[in-house]
Amino acid sequence: MDADPQPPAGKPNPDTSDGTGEPAHQRAADETPAPDDDSRVPRWPISAHLPAAPRRTTPPAGPLATPAADPLATPAADPLATPAAGDPHAPGRAAGGAAPPRTGDPGDPVPLWLRSGAAIAGRLLVIAAAVAVAAYALAYLRVVVLPVIVALLLSTVLRPPTRWLMRHRFPDSAAAGTVLLSAVAVLAFAVTLSGAAIGRQFSDLADNIQDGVREAGEALERPPFNLSEADIQQSIDTGLDTLSESSGSLTGGALQGAVLVGEVLTGLVITLLLLFFFLKDGPGMWRWVVRTFGGRQRTRLDEMAHRCYGALAGYVRGLALVGVADAALIGSGLLILGVPLVGPLMLLTFLAAFLPLIGAFSAGLAAVLIALVDGGVVTALIVFALVLAVQQIEGHVLYPLIMGRTVSVHPIAIILGLATGGILAGIIGVFISVPIVTVAATALTYLRETREPPPPEAATAGAATS
Repeated sequence: MDADPQPPAGKPNPDTSDGTGEPAHQRAADETPAPDDDSRVPRWPISAHLPAAPRRTTPPAGPLATPAADPLATPAADPLATPAAGDPHAPGRAAGGAAPPRTGDPGDPVPLWLRSGAAIAGRLLVIAAAVAVAAYALAYLRVVVLPVIVALLLSTVLRPPTRWLMRHRFPDSAAAGTVLLSAVAVLAFAVTLSGAAIGRQFSDLADNIQDGVREAGEALERPPFNLSEADIQQSIDTGLDTLSESSGSLTGGALQGAVLVGEVLTGLVITLLLLFFFLKDGPGMWRWVVRTFGGRQRTRLDEMAHRCYGALAGYVRGLALVGVADAALIGSGLLILGVPLVGPLMLLTFLAAFLPLIGAFSAGLAAVLIALVDGGVVTALIVFALVLAVQQIEGHVLYPLIMGRTVSVHPIAIILGLATGGILAGIIGVFISVPIVTVAATALTYLRETREPPPPEAATAGAATS
């Protein structure tokens, strides 16, 4: 092939801008930054056999030159960008990786602490309102709610003998029915014995009451009262007139009492039915609840419920043991002192153990009054000292020994629960407040144990702070 024609000597090449002999288009191509893919760079025929131009990493110098964006260059850090989570060297963080304290908008007239406090107070008010509405609904539906709670409490005591019968080839219905009927028979037997004891000793107790009233009248006639018989009779007549004037209120109270008796009978029937089915199909019913409402947390829900039921069972059994011990101690003292109605007072003391604080006070007051009527002031004072001693033994020895292994609830929580339950639902609230507090404490303990551990950085920051 013929060589390319050369221009005449002494004349510049039209393809070049100077006398160096380099084509102008080749020089322009050399000065243009090459893209990432060299295969896409256009090649002129005259430079086909020349090596590819080297890639430039810096833009050409010049005061008016605009630097081209380099796709391989590392972008500069944005001082306004949000630092990555857990980056201890991110700008705006203090030593140790802790985030700086939040500050409010300088133009906002409301301080940040007031805004945060208002938000927290609003949420607390919503929670308190929800709790109040729930408590009111439970109190309004007490005929249904209370039997459910009582049946659940009783099932914690009757479930073990029911399981024992089932393991010995008893059908489920037969085992539940046998245990339930046996419990009802034992309770009816105890009530019958107490009623018989009251009937036998009622006449003697009535005579003692009359003698006590006569002695009280004679004491009022002596110093320091110095009341005459006419003054005492006038006081009695005034009391009778007041009683007759309030007969309308008494009639309304009698009607309310009749309604209450109907509610108690209805609740008793519902309680027995629920208790039978809890003993017979309790595990199956709970599995249905977990499958239906558990979702992805069914395992944790089942474990938490088992712990709560175990704590509730320990609470009820512990109260039963404490009640038996109190009844035995007080009954022994009353027998030694010769106070009548020992059997009914022992039964009352046992049942009163299921009402913390209030039940013990009521049972002790009944024992002191009967001792006062039967044996006088000295016997009443001795019984009062006996009741106080038994209460101290219960609070410092029996309760920690029996209940400490199953339920760990601070006395302040129990007192607050009793006060709240009494305000919201009366005697029913007092009865169910402590079981609710026990279940809530157990659930919170489980949630705290199963809570995900903090990340290592947070744990290190907390250790450094402490």
